[in-house]
Amino acid sequence: MFAPAQHILMTVILEFSVIPLGEGTSVSRLVARAVKALEDAGVKHVTTPMGTILEAASLEEALCYVRLAHEAVFEAGARRVITVIKIDDRRDVERRMEDKLRSLEIALKNLESGRQPNPARSS
Repeated sequence: MFAPAQHILMTVILEFSVIPLGEGTSVSRLVARAVKALEDAGVKHVTTPMGTILEAASLEEALCYVRLAHEAVFEAGARRVITVIKIDDRRDVERRMEDKLRSLEIALKNLESGRQPNPARSS
């Protein structure tokens, strides 16, 4: 028998790349459709030269956004699409993309000043 669900702090940070195959060397017109689908859905995301990072309240929600972007590339005319996903699903603390960057900035400053980073606080 399962115990009742407890409140779990959760923000999933997910990075993914949508890769249309067989569409030539420049696929930006197809990838743009994936990014537009995320914008239209109102999801918090950052697009980089190698992929897109998004935040969601749950893994299920995050994967729905990935599917939305994946399908948008097919709707734009791609015949084959590979989507690669990395998931950061941390449930002991709630943190956002900015928190992870802030943690990195602190670690870099500590390195510059010669201080050792606190491993208990790392993201």
